[in-house]
Amino acid sequence: MSQTEIERAPGRDNYETQIGGVSGPVHSGRGDIVHVEKIELAATRAADALQRALSTDEETRAQLLEALRQLSTLQAQLGEWKELHHILHEVLTTFSPFYADLRALNHIELEAVEWRALLRGWRSCQTEVDRLMDFESSVEHIRQSLRREEVPAARPDWGTRIASLQREVEDRLREKKCSIEGLVDLADEFERACDCYLTLADWELRRVVEKVQRLYTLIIGGLL
Repeated sequence: MSQTEIERAPGRDNYETQIGGVSGPVHSGRGDIVHVEKIELAATRAADALQRALSTDEETRAQLLEALRQLSTLQAQLGEWKELHHILHEVLTTFSPFYADLRALNHIELEAVEWRALLRGWRSCQTEVDRLMDFESSVEHIRQSLRREEVPAARPDWGTRIASLQREVEDRLREKKCSIEGLVDLADEFERACDCYLTLADWELRRVVEKVQRLYTLIIGGLL
């Protein structure tokens, strides 16, 4: 059943709820719509029951807390990879019109090129790249994950590469002396770097989702 069909399916639990200012139904894994207040009530009762059951079992309590800490860390990583994925998508979206205009000028005489128009077209993309750099400087959980796990040392630093190419494109646009062919080559490199970084973010996002699901399965499976 598609997501649209699930949302339209009639049922006694067809509720609308609001989370973080966004209204909508909450779905269970089987397609049933569950009101968020029911989830909160069940979670509160389960937490109270666990606290009572584990009040005298320090070892099991410590193990459960460690599992929950790991889950919390993975969820934080998930949030950062998701935000990185979104920002990279925005970089490519704003880059696309500039790239199309640039390629259309590939065979025009240099004197006829409207450099200011190209520079204006580049500004939107530059803003998103600046946003990407700001985000990279503020991440916590992604960086910690990369330090702890075995990551190939040869993995390119795509963020640094994108920032470097951004500066080079802008410098050439300001100089108004570079060839359009050279600028197109730079734009090709920029697009490739963004695509590679987006692919990496997508892969990491899927990997963390898989870990979260596996941990949830282990915790819940042990209680059922």
